[in-house]
Amino acid sequence: MYKRILVTLDQSELAEQALPHAAAIAQAMDAVVELLSVVRVVDDDLMRAAGAAFDWEAQKQALQEYLDGIKARVEAEGLRCTTAIRQGDVAEEIIRYCGEIGRTLVVMSTHGRSGLGRWVYGSVTDRVLRYADVPILLVRATEED
Repeated sequence: MYKRILVTLDQSELAEQALPHAAAIAQAMDAVVELLSVVRVVDDDLMRAAGAAFDWEAQKQALQEYLDGIKARVEAEGLRCTTAIRQGDVAEEIIRYCGEIGRTLVVMSTHGRSGLGRWVYGSVTDRVLRYADVPILLVRATEED
């Protein structure tokens, strides 16, 4: 049914809570686990005004190291796994990636923001859920005490 199981990761433990669900589905369907991280576009003028600079290559390298570590864990379970890094609006890049890879199931954690946090950060999950043309499994992430 699904050839690929896409897991979106933002380097948080909350996002990683989707991995066991994705792995179980991938195992049952002999599917490839696709790990995707998106670096949000940063306004260069705003960064310079703040006295900082955005180093895309350094960010990409750090993110690739993170994804490679997750990939090793997934492959240790006997699953096939690939990684991808995109730059742009997070929700738009996830949706675009889904369109590129075809028959896929997206498994993603929802951080459960509400109120001001949701208004300030927007909801990537909401946008992907509304506009992606693929099935999506949402995992309610919880912080452990």
